Amino acid sequence: MKTNLIKMIEDKNYKVVRVTKTEFELDNGDIYPHTFELDDDISVEEFQMLLDSSKDLMIEYLRKINE
Repeated sequence: MKTNLIKMIEDKNYKVVRVTKTEFELDNGDIYPHTFELDDDISVEEFQMLLDSSKDLMIEYLRKINE
């Protein structure tokens, strides 16, 4: 099960199209609130890098659990 979850996360690409101080929107129309407060304005590109890094970290955690 964990291996399938890892594969699903690896295969999924999240493309950020809009970001505000309170939420972000993906290219499929999904809107998510931030789980933290942003101090400054952040560009879509900067937020995309944070989201991608979070995805990589999640995969790393799941791999360690799966060992």
